[in-house]
Amino acid sequence: MKNVEEFYILGLPIDTEIGECGFIKVKDYPDYFMDLQIVSMNKGKIIYDYTLLNKSGQLTSFIEQLNELDFFDIVTGIPDLTNAYARLFQKVFNDESILQKITKDNIEHYRSLILKMQCIKEEIVNPNPEIQRAIERSRRVKAQEAEKLTFSDMVTSTVIGSGIDYELINEWSIYRLYMTFHRISKFKNYETSTLFATVSSEKVKIENWSTHINLFEEEKHFVSQEQFNKTTGSAFSE
Repeated sequence: MKNVEEFYILGLPIDTEIGECGFIKVKDYPDYFMDLQIVSMNKGKIIYDYTLLNKSGQLTSFIEQLNELDFFDIVTGIPDLTNAYARLFQKVFNDESILQKITKDNIEHYRSLILKMQCIKEEIVNPNPEIQRAIERSRRVKAQEAEKLTFSDMVTSTVIGSGIDYELINEWSIYRLYMTFHRISKFKNYETSTLFATVSSEKVKIENWSTHINLFEEEKHFVSQEQFNKTTGSAFSE
């Protein structure tokens, strides 16, 4: 199948220049969850995480080296990253030798494709560590305010909302699970709003339950240099 996001819901493998790229099924998700998290880390995120570990300064030289390297060299030079890429890429491409086809020129393309097919958002990291910490504080606050949603919650809600058996959902792709869960949520909100509109004297806004769902809509955690300076009193400039 051609790489058309509209058809990802079908769960069919995507044709690429290095082979067919498949979707992770719900039943396989626990085995590849950690690999997906590792592969979702871009160069900025990798370096930032090492910066957080560098409390004693022993990693300073290593971090400086990472800054000078291409992303491909970082992935192939750190065993934990290499192993995660190997497991995940071999799974989705069903090819034990797939890493031999990954180069400096195409690694970002196929990494992004795999992440999107499994509904994984890439975290954008600000190069300024202080600003990044402010962004993460914003994320933590919003996470505390939002209703907690686990993978188990999503699966059980989809089962109840669709009437589909657990064994059948095991064969779904992760992408299909996410899309169906959000569609059920929109439909239930539509039903509730419609019912409320029949008994309320106030005007109730009823949204179409079949409106487009964007699984990759960006969350608003951005902190500009100006905002950061006002908040912290920092004197450094952009």
